[in-house]
Amino acid sequence: MFRAYIYIVFFSFSLLSFSQFNETDILFSVNNEPVLAGEFVRVYNKNIDLVEDESQKDVDNYLQLYINYKLKLSYAYSRELHKNDNYRKELKKYTNQLKSTFLTNKVTEEKLLLEAYERTKYEVNVSHVLIRIEEEDNDTIGVYNNILNLRKLLLKNHIDSLIKNHHNGKDLIIEDLGYFSAFKMIYKFENVAYNTRIGEVSMPFRTRFGYHILKVSDKRNSLGEINIAHIMAYKNKPGSKEKIYSLYDSIEKGSNFESLAIKYSEDKKTSFKGGKLNPFTSGQFSSIKFENMAFSLNKPNEVSSPVETKDGWHIIKLYSKNKLKPIGEMKSILLNKIKRSSRSSIISNSFYAMLLDKYNLNYENKNLKYFLSIINNSWKILDTIEEEKNLIKIHNKNYNFSDFATYIEENKRSINLKNKEDVVFKMYKDFINKNLLETYKDNLEDENLEYKYILKEYKEGLLLFDLMQEKIWNVASSDSINIKEFYQSNKSKYSSFDDNMGEIISDYQDFLENNWITELKENNSVIINKKILKRIKKSLKK
Repeated sequence: MFRAYIYIVFFSFSLLSFSQFNETDILFSVNNEPVLAGEFVRVYNKNIDLVEDESQKDVDNYLQLYINYKLKLSYAYSRELHKNDNYRKELKKYTNQLKSTFLTNKVTEEKLLLEAYERTKYEVNVSHVLIRIEEEDNDTIGVYNNILNLRKLLLKNHIDSLIKNHHNGKDLIIEDLGYFSAFKMIYKFENVAYNTRIGEVSMPFRTRFGYHILKVSDKRNSLGEINIAHIMAYKNKPGSKEKIYSLYDSIEKGSNFESLAIKYSEDKKTSFKGGKLNPFTSGQFSSIKFENMAFSLNKPNEVSSPVETKDGWHIIKLYSKNKLKPIGEMKSILLNKIKRSSRSSIISNSFYAMLLDKYNLNYENKNLKYFLSIINNSWKILDTIEEEKNLIKIHNKNYNFSDFATYIEENKRSINLKNKEDVVFKMYKDFINKNLLETYKDNLEDENLEYKYILKEYKEGLLLFDLMQEKIWNVASSDSINIKEFYQSNKSKYSSFDDNMGEIISDYQDFLENNWITELKENNSVIINKKILKRIKKSLKK
């Protein structure tokens, strides 16, 4: 009810430019508190399509609604409801949530969203070679040459031949990955897979795991999402094959699949649910045989014959198959996946690049050589540090040598790199990013008008919600005597008190609110600038 109230009344997100008048022109004032023309027009344009009563779309009528809104707010502030602990707590919670949505590069985010959705439409069939090396290892010429030689072999041979002759399962991994789509692999790997043509082998590329090559053998339309259950018998137990075939025979003769799964399935993570798995798409399971069998089922309640995987024997039951949903329905799911995946670093890096540009900064600093000279092998800053010397200025705040030294001391346990120069640069970059972020957050209302307007309207909406509860909603729901008197005075409008209780309470709320508004207008000063109002009307007619 609260959020609906805010949206219907005065929630606004769009930024507009106006002609005929200035945004800073004062349209009206309530008790000498000005309301600017830009604010009114922005809210009017945003909410006009939400207004069902055509009369309220008239500018004069809408202005009266907005004046009523501001009168209520003036009353709320005069009662100091904005100092209420619960109000402050709720506002702080929302402010933190709202800020987080603005601490991102939305252009990059949208680009990755569209890319991810397009990739979910297709699946790629990939075989893969990986030579493992340590992430910080930079002496890799030999490894690179080795994987180039393996690439030559993969160009001429089937992946099974390479697995048989070269795979050792330790530092050299060669495997057929089967089909997968977006988010199933780290982003860099996924990029190469989707950008490699069918039948081709990629050039070597490096991730944190080592050097890779991959071969794409096929691309197909997405099989969609599937809902299944399974009964499993582990292969390492004697008689597993006989057990699974016996259960399959029972199902064929009419036994209930779910009951058998609860009683006999050895997958204890799913057996208590009748064998039901979470919905999945192709590429999510390590077993290609299992997925192929699952997706080969077509009709709801169809049951597969037993299928063998490396872990055991399975019988699979299909519940449903779902096609890919439109992007509008998948947007929130995809954005959550983006934020939890390696794609998030791309958004983060682009956001910090935007901040660097905004504050005219970069990650270079000649003073970093000085820090290399005063850090000992245990990563302790020497006492000879020039503490007060300026290191960098971000916006209006100076950071000196001691600020960065303190940051190093507090974060030295997170150091993984071996090269001291790399470590100092990385820590300086993190130090800059941290303080850039704090600076931007602290000045967000000045830096981002959209954020400023949303926050302002939420503050007011939350305050008004509390006030309406106190003055109207709670009174109307508990004032049974006056409600009955109201009913008696307006009896002709209703069939009976009991049958029309909800409508009567709603009408009584309107009655209370209208009386209250009349009282507010009598006791408060409202001055309208008719000249600015005329200009606004002219502008809105265009």
